[in-house]
Amino acid sequence: MSDTNQYFNSKEFLKILHQYEAARQTGSSVYLEAEDLTDIAEYYHSKDDMEGAEEVIDYAIQLHPGSAVPLAYKARKALLVDFDAKKADAIAEEITDKTDLDYYYIKAEIMIADGREDEADGYLKDRLNDISEDDREDYYIDVANLFIDYQQDGKCKEWLMRSEEKDSDDYKELEGRLAMYAGDFKQSERIFTDLINRDPFSYTLWNQLASSQLRSNNIQEALQSSEYAIAINPDDGEALLTKAGCLLALRNYEQAVEYYRRYTKLCPKDEYGELLYGVTLFNINRPEEALLHMKRAEQIAQGISGYLQEIYQQIAFTESTLKHPKEALEYLQKAMLQPDANMNELLVMKGHIHLENQQLDAAEQSFKHAIAGSGMAPIILLHVAVSFYDNGYPESAYNVLQKMMEMTDSDWKDGYAYLAMCCYELKKKDEFLAALRKACQINPAEAEIVLGSLFPDEMEPKDYYNYIINNQE
Repeated sequence: MSDTNQYFNSKEFLKILHQYEAARQTGSSVYLEAEDLTDIAEYYHSKDDMEGAEEVIDYAIQLHPGSAVPLAYKARKALLVDFDAKKADAIAEEITDKTDLDYYYIKAEIMIADGREDEADGYLKDRLNDISEDDREDYYIDVANLFIDYQQDGKCKEWLMRSEEKDSDDYKELEGRLAMYAGDFKQSERIFTDLINRDPFSYTLWNQLASSQLRSNNIQEALQSSEYAIAINPDDGEALLTKAGCLLALRNYEQAVEYYRRYTKLCPKDEYGELLYGVTLFNINRPEEALLHMKRAEQIAQGISGYLQEIYQQIAFTESTLKHPKEALEYLQKAMLQPDANMNELLVMKGHIHLENQQLDAAEQSFKHAIAGSGMAPIILLHVAVSFYDNGYPESAYNVLQKMMEMTDSDWKDGYAYLAMCCYELKKKDEFLAALRKACQINPAEAEIVLGSLFPDEMEPKDYYNYIINNQE
């Protein structure tokens, strides 16, 4: 298994790249194979040079009309960047050889991206009759990869089981990804660790291991794996993003900011990276800078990103913090107009904006609508309570939390740390101790975040209660 970056650094590729770039600089033409020109486009794409990538693909199509590889690349761009399945299909139909594997793959991918997974599966099964025995194993693995890239784990597993090369690296990597997506993180990490032992310089494998570790909340291990990936390839965006996310989870905001900065410089057209950069800046009390990056994320998203609602909410929250309630409410309204918007959650946020800007009556009205609309859902009550607490109304927060406790069952774990903090500030000593003990027992992570400021640095939540008992006046 070899990483794409290794090929891009090879003498073979660099020679081809030099030939192309030398010809482009002099305005002359150069004959290169369609596959080589598409590799150059992939290289430019990896450097976020979309104009360069498009230019070389158009040149490849001009030089090799009807060639499957560059046309499949162009169709995939129409599908994944322009979100235009019809345009992608029209480009794919320009491929001359309708028995080329790349034609099969792009046609199936268009179906999958368009929500027609079963149709794609049937289409690919029908094509099996046209696949030579020599190509069958590659076909099984390629199709399995195609389905897993679109979170179609069941179909991926079905195609993977057709392969007989069960000890191959490609097969094992797919097994590792399937285990990770199924939540079997121990199995996933074991598979990726074994693969890394075979190929310790594969940054993609280190990224896969880091992703599995992050999903299983092994933050320190994920951080270490991402660092190995970065050591192998300092310009790997996935590893930079993972490391930044680990640092953010560990609340090491200053370092996280640096890695989000590096990531957004490397991938300036990724709205999610800009959004996270902004959120991290907000967490270190730099809201003006945060807002710039959040609005840049909005600009990149251009009305088609799946992150738009989150972007709008974060901008609203930041505008409110900057005491711009009008702008905050305008962005909140945009969030409310998004498909699948959770209106009750957004009404809580509306109340928070009013509360943060000393509009208590309006805040209470929004909170009441959210609570009523949710049927007094405990999670909504908790969010209302947190808003009251964060804005300096501990007694109101306490009252809402009491109501929340009435609505929860024995499995409920959230909010006890906030209740303890309210009791602490309201000098309800016995209730504070009871809530503190329960918070540390059932939700130590929340206890550390909410109550940590009351205790010595590095003290673990399991020791909070005894510390208070032993230091009472």
